[in-house]
Amino acid sequence: MKRLAALLIPVAVTAATLAYSLWGVDLGELWRTLAGGRLWVVAPFLVLLALFFLSNAHRWQMMMRSFGRFSVAQLGAPMMIGFAANNLLPLRVGEIIRAYLVAKDLRLPKSGVLMNLALERLLDLIGILVIYLTALALVADAPAGFRASAWIASAAVVGLGAILAAFVLMPKTIKRLWNRAASQLPEPIRERGASYLEEFERGLSPMREPAAATWLLLYSIGRWLLAVGLAWLCIYAYTGPVPISVAMITLGITAFAVALPSAPGFVGPMQAAFVFALTPFGIDREAALAASLLFLLGHWVPVTAVGAALLTARHLSLEDLARSAKAQEPEPRPGALADMTAAAHPASGGDEA
Repeated sequence: MKRLAALLIPVAVTAATLAYSLWGVDLGELWRTLAGGRLWVVAPFLVLLALFFLSNAHRWQMMMRSFGRFSVAQLGAPMMIGFAANNLLPLRVGEIIRAYLVAKDLRLPKSGVLMNLALERLLDLIGILVIYLTALALVADAPAGFRASAWIASAAVVGLGAILAAFVLMPKTIKRLWNRAASQLPEPIRERGASYLEEFERGLSPMREPAAATWLLLYSIGRWLLAVGLAWLCIYAYTGPVPISVAMITLGITAFAVALPSAPGFVGPMQAAFVFALTPFGIDREAALAASLLFLLGHWVPVTAVGAALLTARHLSLEDLARSAKAQEPEPRPGALADMTAAAHPASGGDEA
């Protein structure tokens, strides 16, 4: 039943968002808009896209230093295979594949890699929220709905920052809270939770250095500004120049829309996000939809092609890789629960900085 729901929900979300995107659209006008676009933007789009993914691999290299010294190439190849898998397989299996490949290639605990990816997502979310809030501050006549969402976004930034600060500054407190909350759970679940927390704490070690933490946060904002450039180019292709703040708002809404469960490649939510973000600024639905299609294909085609080429070089099939990644559940590190119990009852009080 759960498996059926997991498959039906993405189908329903995709259908609903596509219906919203296409509502009232003149298909003939959409085709004319697509045919008349400034397609020379594809060249700078691909350059920015390459920089976007290169910056992601470089940031991941910095985040993984607590696990070892790895090259951008070592991390970049599994990363691209994972992103390609997300374009082709449901349920974001690409994230599991990415963690599986890095753990296998570099002989690291899969749980540790997964927790490091959780930190990456947290930094991405903070970066996107900062960009979205900045855009709303720059747009004097932003729709009331967008301004209302700014309060939610502000609360999210504060909340995420507080969670991150708690894990960085009060790891012993977090461990004690887990021990109390999980005291009635079966031991395997407690062990796994203890292992995850330990690996997450290990992955957060760069955030305990003020210079490194500041750099990672600024890097996260900067790389999403590259994505703003991608969105701006796609909008420009069908509408002409728009304020950069409009592209920032579009990118912010799109980033949260694609977090919804949907068909592989984010078809549907991405189109709905562009239409929802751009029509209040006087851009017609056909142009907004055309821009979303360019944004979608501009990501999907090169990312999938690069991931497929890297996968072929390894003589692996995506289906077999997904099966192996799902089958290999992250195992709790032996002694993790005992370590956490000891940490929860230290000889001297207080948390380490």
